[in-house]
Amino acid sequence: MKGERGYTLTEALVAIVIIGIIVSILGMVVQQMVTVPQWGIDQLDAIHPIQNAAHWLTLDGQTAESATGGSSLTLTLPSEATIIYALSGTDLYRSYGGANRTIARNVVSANFTIQSKVIYMTLVTTPDSRWDISENYTYRAYMRPTG
Repeated sequence: MKGERGYTLTEALVAIVIIGIIVSILGMVVQQMVTVPQWGIDQLDAIHPIQNAAHWLTLDGQTAESATGGSSLTLTLPSEATIIYALSGTDLYRSYGGANRTIARNVVSANFTIQSKVIYMTLVTTPDSRWDISENYTYRAYMRPTG
């Protein structure tokens, strides 16, 4: 048994440490691969309702002759018809011609300000997610010029 050699304790410990480092790195990579896409989806869930509300506000605001703001928005069109934006619970509704349409969900705050023919809409959305994501944006729409 003269030529037999085994591993020393030091060599075994070094091998265990190297394997531990590799496993830790792989664990972090897998965790990132699972959580980062979900975070991105939750971020989109927060931004999309705001973008949709901004789209509707831009369309309606450009045809409006006058507006009154606050916690809700009332737009008066040239035909004397009105469009109302109002928050009910966490849904932002657009009412026109007797029909209500939900244009944004997960809205926790809505504020409308009018300054010299410019409508400012500030929305805060917080979708249900484990990341506690919240988005806050202010959009502006220019009303129809008079004259």
